[in-house]
Amino acid sequence: MDSWKKNSPELKAWLIMLAIAFLLTGVGLLLFILSGVGTASDFFADLAGVSPWMLVALVVLMGAGVFLLTKMADKPAASHWDTKQLVVAALCIALSFVLSYIKIYELPNGGSITPASMLPILLFAYIYGPVKGFLVAFAYSLLQMTQGMYIVHWAQFLLDYVFAFTVLGAAGFFRKSFLSGILAGGLLRYLCAFLSGVIFFAEYAPEGQSPFVYSLLYNASYMVPEILICMGIYLLPGMRRTVDMLKAQETAHAEGAKKA
Repeated sequence: MDSWKKNSPELKAWLIMLAIAFLLTGVGLLLFILSGVGTASDFFADLAGVSPWMLVALVVLMGAGVFLLTKMADKPAASHWDTKQLVVAALCIALSFVLSYIKIYELPNGGSITPASMLPILLFAYIYGPVKGFLVAFAYSLLQMTQGMYIVHWAQFLLDYVFAFTVLGAAGFFRKSFLSGILAGGLLRYLCAFLSGVIFFAEYAPEGQSPFVYSLLYNASYMVPEILICMGIYLLPGMRRTVDMLKAQETAHAEGAKKA
């Protein structure tokens, strides 16, 4: 029983991640239908005989996402920002932006491996929580639009630029484990890239290969290394102690502010 209570915040955070994934999947399919790129029947024709009634699954996914978020998410934290938080937010955005320009490897059709460019945004969300984390991640997504955008459609723009980086703020739901926050934020960004690849870049798939498999593998080729690099840097002894110290300081500050 004690073990369940101890682990319940982590389980709750993963349920929230599942809800966000449901919503992203539903929104991705909805964007496809609304975008004019194809019709619902065109999309489901690629699923090798799956019934168009899968549209019902879209509604179920989005409904399940809303339900889980309503039941699992805590009440939003106060939106007050102090000077320190604003300075840290600006530093994290700037550091992520600079690191994103350093490309260890760049893929021919978009996507690159960087020296942990996601890590400062994930770290801010982990320390200050999901509300401020999503706001900082959204601000970072706006800066990403200056790095040579490739846009084929407004819906693809949302998936590849706005949603893909804003979801990094979800690391803030994981209050006890930064590794879980890194994994969750990275996987949600991967999901956005996967949906974009399936919907808007299916023609890049080799002949005879499913667009689903192509997008899954192509986007994994840079997102998996990105996630592993972030985890590896965090696991460095000095880095881990620093993160734990910053988190403890912010927790103490927040508790002091509540009592005041």
